[in-house]
Amino acid sequence: MDVFHVTDQQGKKITDGKTIDYIERVLGPKGHTTDGMKDCPGKRVGVHSFGNHTAIELIGRDRPGLLSEISAVLANLHFNVTVAEVWTHNRRIACVLYVNDNTTSGSVDDPNRLSIMEEQLKHIMRGCEDDDNVARTSFSMGFTHIDRRLHQMLFADRDYEGGGVTTEVDYPPSFKPKITVERCEEKGYSVVTVRCKDRAKLMFDIVCTLTDMQYVVFHANISSNGPYASQ
Repeated sequence: MDVFHVTDQQGKKITDGKTIDYIERVLGPKGHTTDGMKDCPGKRVGVHSFGNHTAIELIGRDRPGLLSEISAVLANLHFNVTVAEVWTHNRRIACVLYVNDNTTSGSVDDPNRLSIMEEQLKHIMRGCEDDDNVARTSFSMGFTHIDRRLHQMLFADRDYEGGGVTTEVDYPPSFKPKITVERCEEKGYSVVTVRCKDRAKLMFDIVCTLTDMQYVVFHANISSNGPYASQ
């Protein structure tokens, strides 16, 4: 059993009955049912419910004005952007967009329209470079956990190999991350310790990264003291 001791953003115990009931419904066994979606619309744990849509995945080299150009292409092709999530790292950009048809408000399944959209988006993502590996575009008609998918996209893109872009200036001395890995021979596993500035979704990001690297989390100890986190 996993037990999480949580507080609100002011650090106080949660006592509001409606808030507690909402958390139980979203995270509980009924959180992924149709009724649960009606009660808790919008962005939810593990599920993104936005009705009929087509998911577009883009990854490539970041540059000023790129999102504006992507939006212009979709608008000219009569698509609505329902939801968009964008991550940038080491001058690379990964984004997942949920779009639907401007007229029917439904998903787009016309192969000709999708082909035209893909070609124009690839042209935008490539910019002045001719190499097709510079950028990639894909489509999906199903649901996906956006944050999880962005982790997978950037890991597959091996964006972390451009680590030279990050400098010491990016981290104030007091918040510089400290990461250690120790081998625990008697237990048969390694102990990874991460100490850094606390933020939303920190544990989620760490677990996703370890999972993408083909590691299994046996157990974990997580604490947060003021602005710092230790995992």
